[in-house]
Amino acid sequence: MIAIILATEREAQPFLQRLNASRKLERPFPTYAFPAGKAHPGGVIIISGMGPESAGRATRYAIRNRGLRTVINAGICGSLHESGTSPQPSSLYPGTLFAVHTVIDGDAWMADHHEAFREIPLPACWQNLPPARLATVSKPVFGGQERIRLAAVADLVEMEGCAIARVCGEYGVSCVLVKGVSDFATPSGRTDLQHNLDSVSAALADAVIERLNHYLPARQNLASRMCNLVKVEHTLFSLPLLFAGAWIGSGYRWPGGRVLLLIAMAGLGARALGMAMNRILDRHLDQLNPRTLGRDLPAGRLTLAQGWCVAVAGLVVYLAACMALGPVCLKLSPLPAAVLIGYSLLKRFTPLCHFGIGLTLAFGPLGAYVAVTGKTEMTPVIMLLSLFTFCWISASDILYALQDIESDRETGVHSIPVSTGPVRARWIAGGIHLIAWMATYWIWRMTGSGLAGAVALCSAGLALALMYYERLPLSFRFFPVSAIAGVAGALVPLLASR
Repeated sequence: MIAIILATEREAQPFLQRLNASRKLERPFPTYAFPAGKAHPGGVIIISGMGPESAGRATRYAIRNRGLRTVINAGICGSLHESGTSPQPSSLYPGTLFAVHTVIDGDAWMADHHEAFREIPLPACWQNLPPARLATVSKPVFGGQERIRLAAVADLVEMEGCAIARVCGEYGVSCVLVKGVSDFATPSGRTDLQHNLDSVSAALADAVIERLNHYLPARQNLASRMCNLVKVEHTLFSLPLLFAGAWIGSGYRWPGGRVLLLIAMAGLGARALGMAMNRILDRHLDQLNPRTLGRDLPAGRLTLAQGWCVAVAGLVVYLAACMALGPVCLKLSPLPAAVLIGYSLLKRFTPLCHFGIGLTLAFGPLGAYVAVTGKTEMTPVIMLLSLFTFCWISASDILYALQDIESDRETGVHSIPVSTGPVRARWIAGGIHLIAWMATYWIWRMTGSGLAGAVALCSAGLALALMYYERLPLSFRFFPVSAIAGVAGALVPLLASR
């Protein structure tokens, strides 16, 4: 992700307008997100406030909490060389833009002549701007001895760049400083600064945005990106639950290849619809979360139009399969579709949002059962399987949300971990997972699936327990460990026969 850091809202205005950025956070620093476009990746604009201390804190916050790869610091500066005193006098007039190759801690240098210099490697796309040496100080320079002394080692002077470059160096993050001259840092500089600020800021915005296309991520082929959007590998692990619902509906017999194929198509279409809508509706939140900013939509690897194409295609496949499965399935199809489309909105309103995704998956076995029977009357076993599915994925989602607590608190996203804290959230998830396992136990008792079913039952319990083994990475616990629990739970009824 790219962050553009500016000192003031006024300097940022041209960037906000041209990049169609929207305000996401007020504290600790005003933060705006801009969407990815054809010519540039998505990113954030952060207003640091004036001075090296504020700039350093804003940069450290941005790197730690926004998962940055590149920081671009743009802003106005004063020229330390008036016409006739510089080797290149015409290049240092107000309105000229520079790419900084050396930053100097001006306060440290003036205190003891310590050469607090830092070199900044310039990417090729910035090398067509004139290079300059930049001094950063904690107080504005408008004439006086400070200006004379700084002019001996620097071309430009301002109040943020060195601090930003230092923090980026600490974290190994790429840094570019682009500065536009607003005044000559003389006693008349305050008036000149106000007069030139808007036009110089606009020129900086044009220069930065023009070069953002060099930061676009490498593109995979379109088919790979679309498959990644819907997480096809996760979808395959949900198919056993659909087939288990069909198996129960057909009286624990083979329901026929055509029916299973249509059920699989409905499940795949529903998954594509739900995942695509989740990514579309959450794309702005994903930009602000270090874990999710690399997803295809916020990273710019897929356009919003392509995301909508995946959602529409999923809906068409889902509805076509429901139509082929019979009038009852078609009549009931809008209910799961509505939940699939809207469940991701719940995190904006309630910490119970995890049960929204649980509900979407719980419809799967029920729908497969209806597809086979053509009826809406449910047996206790199919209800228990749906309960297992609901509790299994809801609790897993609670655990998964543990890694986003800090980001969710900042962005106002609701979740059980945010609401209760991580310790209580684990206990809540554990209780729900226990209910899930108990549901499979009663399925095993009621279906008489014997020793094979008992092995599946124990495997489901072991996988659920492993989700609380904190030495395993949380992402690994969610996939494949949680997926294995779901498959094992589905095998309990699948291994029954009559």
